[in-house]
Amino acid sequence: MGVAATLENYLKAKQVDFTLLEHEYCEGSYNTARVAQINDLCLAKAVLLRDEDFHYTLCVLPTRNKILRKTLNEILDRHLELVDEEELTAIFKDCEEGAVPALGEAYGLDVIWDEDLLQVEEVYIEAGDHRHLIRLRQIDFAQLMQDKLHDHFSADRARQSKLPKKYIRQEYEL
Repeated sequence: MGVAATLENYLKAKQVDFTLLEHEYCEGSYNTARVAQINDLCLAKAVLLRDEDFHYTLCVLPTRNKILRKTLNEILDRHLELVDEEELTAIFKDCEEGAVPALGEAYGLDVIWDEDLLQVEEVYIEAGDHRHLIRLRQIDFAQLMQDKLHDHFSADRARQSKLPKKYIRQEYEL
């Protein structure tokens, strides 16, 4: 499949150059970073949440992080919940199930992105399937996100885990 048509059209309309990184099939953002051999701080995962009025917000954060929902709810002054798979499939019609691209504007969604993504030179996002990632230069990612809400609403899973240290995955360096 490569790049979802909606996403490709959006990037062309925004005149943003990107490259495509192919990797072995895998599901889950942490697994994708490992298989693609990229740092999990560089892979921007997209998590779709909604409030009780069905107002959707796509949260974009580094794969290594988890959303601090209380912080996010305070930032947005709403009570957000994770959407179910049926809703994801209905919104991201040209994407494989679970391969949600981090460019919500392409799909008419409000977006909030975590400022931890400013720490990296390149940002990778799902291309719409489980075999490809879009590689964006930081300057291009910043351009795409310039008018979107941003803040710190996530934290590194390892630092937030209540599990004993021996059960926390080891960070890897490339």
